[in-house]
Order: sequence, then C-alpha cells, then structure tokens
Amino acid sequence: MISRELRKHVRIQRQFEARLFNAKVRYETEGLTENISQGGVYGKTSDWRSFRTGDQAIVTLFLPPSLTDRDKIFGLRGNAIVRRVDEQKEGVALEFSRDFQEFEKAEHSEIAVEYRYKQISYYLRLEFADFIRANPHGFLVEKSASAGKNNAVFQFSTLSLDDDQAMQVIKRDFSIANLHEATVIEVRKRKFDTAKNTFAIGRAATNDRVIYDNLVSKTHAYLYLHPSSKDCYIVDCGSKNGTLLNGKVLKPFEQYYVVDCDEICFGPQTKTVYFSSLSFANFISELRTTHPG
Repeated sequence: MISRELRKHVRIQRQFEARLFNAKVRYETEGLTENISQGGVYGKTSDWRSFRTGDQAIVTLFLPPSLTDRDKIFGLRGNAIVRRVDEQKEGVALEFSRDFQEFEKAEHSEIAVEYRYKQISYYLRLEFADFIRANPHGFLVEKSASAGKNNAVFQFSTLSLDDDQAMQVIKRDFSIANLHEATVIEVRKRKFDTAKNTFAIGRAATNDRVIYDNLVSKTHAYLYLHPSSKDCYIVDCGSKNGTLLNGKVLKPFEQYYVVDCDEICFGPQTKTVYFSSLSFANFISELRTTHPG
C-alpha cells in the first residue's frame, strides 16, 4: 500500500510508456502508467506476476514532447520499491526512492542488453499454468552466454528423451552455479510478424529473437511450429557459421525435428537447449523443490 504521505502528492492521471526493471530477478518489462506523483507511480504491465511487494526496482518513464517542451520523447529513470501488486487490475504500485524531479535522464532507445530477456529466476515466481498458456510452443535455454562468454550453465545429454528421462538428466547433469541467471528464450511470435508458424532467430532487429553475437547471421535460422500437432522443427537459413542440432551441422533450408533436451547451436558460441512447454514447467517445478531461491 502506498504510504499516506504519497497520497498527498498531486497525481498526473495520464498514460505514459514505462519500463520496469526488477533488480531481484534481473528482468525488464514494458508497461503503461495510470498515474504518477512526485513520490510514486502505478503502472499496468502484462508481466505483473514477476513482481513481489518489497522488490527493488528501476523505473524509466518516457514523457511526450507535449509535456516537456522538447522536440522528442524524454525519458526519466530512478530507483523505486514495489509497494503493491494488483492482481485484479494487473499492475504494480511503486514508491520512488527519491522525488520524481531528481530522476536521471534516459534515452528512449536505451535498454541494457543484459536486462532485455527473461532469466530462469523469473519463472520461479510464476504459477505453473501462466507460462504454459502463454508459451505453448516451448522454450530455448542458453547453455552459455552469447558474445564470447564461456561460463557454461548446463551440461546436458543430447539424446532424445521422454519427459521422465529428461528430468533425470537435468537433475543429474546441470551446474547450479549460474542457473538462476540463465537466459530463457520464449518461442513466441512478435505481434507484427505475419509469418505465424515460424520463429526467426538472428542478429537483425527484425527477428523474433535477436542474438547479439557477431558470429550469428542477420537471419540465422528459424523454428517451424506445426499449427496443429505443436511439433517443432529447426531450419538453417544459409547462415555463415552454421546451425548445429546435437553437434550435427544442418543443411540450409531443410527441416529437422526437435525434441526435449536437444542442443541447438547458432554459430559456435550461442548454445541452447530446447524444452517443450510441459518439460520446462516440470523443470521449473523440480528446481523450486531442489534448489529454492
């Protein structure tokens, strides 16, 4: 609940674009403000479930030229604390750590790369059905970070396994050291894309998933998502450094069937493991039990 002191501030009842960064799970999401004061803000976001009361956050608010007398959108960023999570209205109430007028300037295009994508720690906070419903086509989890970092997160067998066997391999073979910070790629379309059954991966901003790695081609590969069976296939798009499935170099523009725990490499550095939605949910459930926090 916002403190009584904050209620004394005059509130601006307008919608502005906002970005909310949860410092605990290192995840940034977008939203819209409903009201702002010198002491706090209430914003709506589709990822409201990733916040908890008391979480430390960074909020960036983007103000239009009509409000700031500037010739372009002007961003202000500052620290805040989550005071309320509103399940009914799907929003969060934040109390600023300092007055709004003391916020620092931020460019509209300024997003730190390491904050853009969800990590496993994000999913530990969600209900089982929430991310299954939102991501019926599965997930890719990075075994190691992109851009030349070699801090391996997973050591998986690359055999094709059923769900029970997959869980046994996961429990036995992964390294927990950096697990909660592992990047998760949701196999989900961008809204403006018209190719409904493909999920494009590459270096260019037009892809469904952008990988910041110079060894990844602009349009490197895509996953084909069967519209009825929900089967998943990987297709290399003639990439310069190749796409590998379980260590095998794929022939360009040919479909290869993908199953749970398959390793997919986009070039030599970006290595991922594929999960169906149900297997990923089981993995998260197991992780909550065996390695909480």
